[in-house]
Amino acid sequence: MKQNLFARLTVCLLLFLSVSAAFAFQSPQPFSADYSTTSASGNMNMSGKIYFSMPKMRMDMTDMNNAGKGKPSGPFGGKMSMIIDGNAKTMYMLMPEQQMYMEFSTEQNSPMAPRTPKFEDLFKGNDPCAGREGATCKKLGTETVNGRTCDKWLITETSGKTETFWIDQKIHFVVKAIVGDITTQYTNIKEGAQDAALFKVPDGYQKMDMGGMGGRRPH
Repeated sequence: MKQNLFARLTVCLLLFLSVSAAFAFQSPQPFSADYSTTSASGNMNMSGKIYFSMPKMRMDMTDMNNAGKGKPSGPFGGKMSMIIDGNAKTMYMLMPEQQMYMEFSTEQNSPMAPRTPKFEDLFKGNDPCAGREGATCKKLGTETVNGRTCDKWLITETSGKTETFWIDQKIHFVVKAIVGDITTQYTNIKEGAQDAALFKVPDGYQKMDMGGMGGRRPH
């Protein structure tokens, strides 16, 4: 159970970091959208909603890997939410069915964020390669993605691995990303201010004791 949970958390964190690290040359604008994440191998199929209001972000997630197979989609049910607070450098994982949450630091030395860019670099908005030492960025032109005009970027790591991002010219945020065999897309984008309550842990949620995760002991 613990291993499966941390695998899901790692996927969520890496997804956020991959998207954040490719911000355009201007500050991202507030918006909400639907998103989907799929892998070519077929072992990942996630969808949900994203809400963004710099420097905060929320992703409501549904793990669809086991849909239709009569199996639970995760150790805490099929739905989870991730909230990132850039000012506090904190990530919250919400489990609505259990009315519980977990809290993690997004500092670079956090065990949940190994070898990731410095969190503060992700919101500078002045370089698609910000915080990614040794990586090179190349603009490949302009393309339309799901009706949105985007700048297409190719990021190449020192290892030779590549990532491709399409950055929306209006909201200055990635609306499509290909990282390895994983593709993430954003649709039904709605520009504008977001409700501040979306980026807070709801009243009544209990904090999970990470030291005793197996027993799910709340504080």
